[in-house]
Amino acid sequence: MTEENAPQLVDYFVVAGLTDTSKPLEEGTSKLARPVEPIADVAIIIRSQGEEVPEGFTCIETTPSGQSADLNCGLLSTSHMFLCYRRSREKLPLIDLGVLCEGKERLKPGCRVIETTPYSRAAHISGGGTSLQQRTFITYRRATECQAHSTLAVTDICIIMPSKGEVPPHTFCKVDKNLNAGVVSIGTGEMAKGSV
Repeated sequence: MTEENAPQLVDYFVVAGLTDTSKPLEEGTSKLARPVEPIADVAIIIRSQGEEVPEGFTCIETTPSGQSADLNCGLLSTSHMFLCYRRSREKLPLIDLGVLCEGKERLKPGCRVIETTPYSRAAHISGGGTSLQQRTFITYRRATECQAHSTLAVTDICIIMPSKGEVPPHTFCKVDKNLNAGVVSIGTGEMAKGSV
């Protein structure tokens, strides 16, 4: 096939609906957004115990509407627990996040449980009360070496509070389990999960 007959993605590009304040592409913002790195690690910290965000991690402090993203929010608890994540291409990315209620369900194959904080404290979300309470854990699954390049990775995470009318942002997939008595749910982001 010669250079002249090479297949093209498009023949023409048209911008319709310009306004008086519109600028030509070369003057406006024409750079494509660079894809974010996938999430490679997640951790839970207990702020009420003085735990700090681990180096290189980002703490999810608030929900989309500005509420506290405390995983124990709404429980009679003094444990203020927050989910943190780290972006990286040094490790295989996470491809799934979940919630496991101990004793009620089995861990899915390939999933791992966040059992402790980076400071070696128990990372279960149950309000930190009596042993009679059901323990709830965050789980994750990491991509494997043999997975295809088209496998989707987790590229963002948010905590939502359905009781406050919050819903996952557009392109997020909701993990359809409650962390504590219907107060908080996790949305894993762009499960257009950013192809890695």
